[in-house]
Amino acid sequence: MTRDEHGLDDNRLLAGEVELWRNDQWRVTNFVLEEVPGATGYWIAARDVHHEMWPAHMSTKQWVDHSSFIEALHQARELHPRQGEVAA
Repeated sequence: MTRDEHGLDDNRLLAGEVELWRNDQWRVTNFVLEEVPGATGYWIAARDVHHEMWPAHMSTKQWVDHSSFIEALHQARELHPRQGEVAA
């Protein structure tokens, strides 16, 4: 199932979703880390941003600006701390 099947608003946000941070290719919301809407629709649930595989996995994607992704992943991890951690 894609986010598009859930009725996004004009900013491509779900009901109750808020954009917290953005760069040229990625944004972090209170729900996800996602490619800026309108391109591939790639997203990672907030609960999954701490998986260590993301940098290597995303480096295999030709369309990803890797430095922008790493910056966004860092922000997502700060904004969505692991359970028991406190956001900076």
